[in-house]
Amino acid sequence: MNKEESFNARLRAAIEMCRELGYHPNRFVQMLDSIGAVATATKLVASGDLHDGFRELVGRSRADLTMESIMLEPEFASLFTRAQLAAARWRLDQALQPAGAK
Repeated sequence: MNKEESFNARLRAAIEMCRELGYHPNRFVQMLDSIGAVATATKLVASGDLHDGFRELVGRSRADLTMESIMLEPEFASLFTRAQLAAARWRLDQALQPAGAK
């Protein structure tokens, strides 16, 4: 399995964990099926928006299951540019800041 396939498998494992929590990221799965894992991650971090699924997971204290968190795992970081990784890190930082600190 190459690195892109491993990234896809890791995202899909996180999706299964989300489903066990009662959250079903159907639109995200559609994107994965349609354009692939790396293209999905690249598109979403470039958008600048904190998407509903991201907010849902952070709200459930499961930022570890976000695509952004998985992108930053050492095994997968080389699939992305420095700018894309910085965007993922920024998104996580924004979401994890205490409410009054923003």
